[in-house]
Amino acid sequence: MAEIKLQNNQQETYAALDLGSNSFHLLVATIAEDQLQIVDKHKEMVRLAAGFDGNNQLTTEKQSQALACLSRMGQRISHLPTTHVRILGTNALRMAANSRDFLRQARELLGHPVDVISGREEARLLYLGVAHTLPTQPKSRLVMDIGGGSTELILGTNFNAEITESLHMGCVSMSIRYLDNGQLSASGWEKSRTAALLEIQPVLDSYTSREWVEAIGASGTFKAIAKVLRQHGWSEYGISRDGLQQLKQHLLSETDIEKVTLNGLEKERRPVFAGGVAIVEALFDAFNLNQVNIAEGALREGVVYDLAGRLHHNDIRERSVSSLAERFNVDATQAKRVASVVNSLVANSENLVLEHETSEMLYWSARLHEIGLTISHSHFQKHGAYLIQHADLPGFSKQEQNLLGFLVLAQRRKFPQLAFEDLNAAQRRSVLPPSMILRLALLLCRNRNDPDVDTLCLSWHENALTLRVPNGWLESNPLCMADLKLEQKFMARADVPLSIVEN
Repeated sequence: MAEIKLQNNQQETYAALDLGSNSFHLLVATIAEDQLQIVDKHKEMVRLAAGFDGNNQLTTEKQSQALACLSRMGQRISHLPTTHVRILGTNALRMAANSRDFLRQARELLGHPVDVISGREEARLLYLGVAHTLPTQPKSRLVMDIGGGSTELILGTNFNAEITESLHMGCVSMSIRYLDNGQLSASGWEKSRTAALLEIQPVLDSYTSREWVEAIGASGTFKAIAKVLRQHGWSEYGISRDGLQQLKQHLLSETDIEKVTLNGLEKERRPVFAGGVAIVEALFDAFNLNQVNIAEGALREGVVYDLAGRLHHNDIRERSVSSLAERFNVDATQAKRVASVVNSLVANSENLVLEHETSEMLYWSARLHEIGLTISHSHFQKHGAYLIQHADLPGFSKQEQNLLGFLVLAQRRKFPQLAFEDLNAAQRRSVLPPSMILRLALLLCRNRNDPDVDTLCLSWHENALTLRVPNGWLESNPLCMADLKLEQKFMARADVPLSIVEN
């Protein structure tokens, strides 16, 4: 992603809330001349990753603790417009089997939706935050971040993340699984280190086969270790291999993390500290590192820069859509034609106001509606929806991919009622009008010629759609008229009456 350049007189306030597996972080900041200026920040150690029961569900107690935290944080961002706020769920919310109800309650408390993002999207945003705090470097850097439930690895140059991976290990999960929440032993330590190496091994070659000049550690675990090393005099700066080994031996001199004297370590981080150190040792060994430097930027800073990019014509989602269309050989002329008709129908409509994000989803679905044709002409809309919903699309959250995939799925023939009902109430309200508009646009472009739609007018009222056409238009377009009559039957089954009026 390119550097964000705003005008000198532009100073907008943004908020990023990271619902991490270990802690929740809120950052409120402005960006002026590409410099992030912190207005407010708040952190609470919630430790979501420690709140799972035997069925992979977040316990009621852990949800209550998390929601109480969000209630406090919501007071600081409720006044900001939705376009300037982004709330992200990471590994714990990716894994939780009962995340839907939690996300609904979180939205009510915060006044903004929570986007659950993929591990690779988390890595991309993390790298963006780190890159903005480092000097320009023409050669690649290895950036690492250890969260509560996952570890992100990124190889990138300047502002471009070139390789991104998210591994299923974190300081909370490692401490619970192998170190019994802070019980220290040489055998437990070796088990945790070996488990981390096994996670790293499958992706190691893609990083070690490339040349990079330095290793960077970001966020809580790396910062906490570096602080302890510095205060004990074991590393002058960052994390050195010798300093890390001294820390390990110091930890293993006791059997309980609570009994270890560790200057500079926050009390709340103590139970998961050893698990984080074991992962860092595995990273040093796997990548043959001698030194890791520490970056100030992290995921939330990356989110702020990404938000600014979306609002100032540098939205990476646009590049993701273009890349996906190219990868699956989409007919660019037809995609452009359908997108143009979609825009015309919305512009000429009455009583139809689409939010900015909804309009973008509609436009992107028009450009991607035929990607499933590469797999099969039969039920291509189903193949297209699957590709969109399961691909790695930088910039998109899981919810956004689901909505975009639904629009592609609902583009023709029988309306996918079960998939529609699987959306939450807010998503159903937002997705219904654009899905109907896309269906009409595709109908009008069926012969793959440019239709004259300037004289057509849509109106939307109480989930009913009216298409107004000039007198004689239906008679002069008999095939289109036949399609519209069939479409009336499909829409009626979706409880969206379609009326066609000549005037």
